[in-house]
Parts: sequence; structure tokens; C-alpha cells
Amino acid sequence: MKPTMALKPLVFALTALMAVAANAGGYGGWHPQPAPTAVTAAVSDAQTSNNNSVNNKSTENNASANHSLNGSSGNAQANIAAGDGNQQDNQTAIAAGDAAAVFALGTITQSNHNNTSVQVATQNNASLNNSANGSSGNLGVNATSGNFNQQKNQLSIASASGASATASSNTTQTSVDNTYLNTVAVAYGHHGINLTPVQNNASANNSLNGSSGNLGANISAGVGNQQGNTTVISSGVRF
Repeated sequence: MKPTMALKPLVFALTALMAVAANAGGYGGWHPQPAPTAVTAAVSDAQTSNNNSVNNKSTENNASANHSLNGSSGNAQANIAAGDGNQQDNQTAIAAGDAAAVFALGTITQSNHNNTSVQVATQNNASLNNSANGSSGNLGVNATSGNFNQQKNQLSIASASGASATASSNTTQTSVDNTYLNTVAVAYGHHGINLTPVQNNASANNSLNGSSGNLGANISAGVGNQQGNTTVISSGVRF
């Protein structure tokens, strides 16, 4: 159930830019070289959670990112999870260069099939309170508590000073043939019958205030939730 990642997107971009610099000179003095055909940054993630069974009884699952990522800048990403079988992902693909074409490609696949979750008097709490205030740049936060939840934040940026720039994002999330049972716990005492229900609480109070740029936050509590934030940016200039 661990994500399988391709090479980090910044490695693609840096490798391409280094290749451009290496071709800028020649033997016997400097000779201008034609721009490369293409500069590409690509990242691909696949996460699967199939044929699992979870039985929680009077369990507390608490995930919190409180008072975090305040005043952040640049590329800040965080995943916080509590419970069983949760899947989270942050993905960034950036491509920039002087080329005939610049591509930034991002692909995420998440599948959740044939899983069974039984929760008796379970408490699932996920919070992102007082967080990510006054931040700038690209910010992605995922916080979840419970079972078999899927979350992702994705950013693709392509910037070209050549002919064209293309940024694309492909996301697939599937949740099929799963069984979820949430039920109360019954206890008999001197004062009668006590019922303890399942509690799912998710909060993002007083967060993301005064922030700017690309902000993506997912907060969920419970079972089988799927959330996603996707941003695609392309900018090209022809001279």
C-alpha cells in the first residue's frame, strides 16, 4: 500500500537544464547551439489498497497538524494520518527552459477495492487548526483519521521562453466493492444501558488566513473518503 514514485520531478527539470547548459559551448570557442527540442518534468504515483480488513473497537484515531506551517514559503507539503489503510500524496512537477516545447506532467492513481471496515464506538479525529496562516507559494496539506481514506494534492507548472508550454494533470481515484459498518457499543451498568456511538470529527479552524499562492488542504475523518486538489499552470512566450 506504499506509493510507488517515479524520479523526483525536480531531478527531471534540473537534468534538462544542465543538458542545455552543456550544449551552449563548442570546441575552438563559443558556438551557439540550437535550443533543445523539449524539456520535460514528469512524476507518476500509484497507490493501491485492496482486500484488507479492519476491526476497531473503542479505538481512538487522532491526526493533527495544529499550529503548523505558519509563515511558510516555497514548496511546503505535509501528510498526517491516523488509523488504517489511509493513502495520501503530494506531487509537484515543474519544467522550465528555452526549448521548442516544455512539458510538465503529473499522474496519480489511487484505488480502494474490496476492503472491509468495522468500527464499534471508535473515535476518528482529524484537525488542521491554527495552521498555514501567512504562507505563500505552493502549500499542500493532507490530514485524515479513520480507515481507507485517500487524499492528494497535485501541482504541474510548465514555463517556456520558446514556442510552447504544456502542463497536464491526470488523476484517477476509485473506490469499489467496499464494506463499512459503524455501530454503537452497548454496555449495561447500574444506571441502565450506555450507548457509545462512532464519532468522526474533522476540523480546519482558523487556518489558511492571509496566505497567497497555490493552497491545497484536505481534511477528513471517517471511512472511505476521497479528496483531491489539482492545479495546472502553463506559460509560454514566442520571440
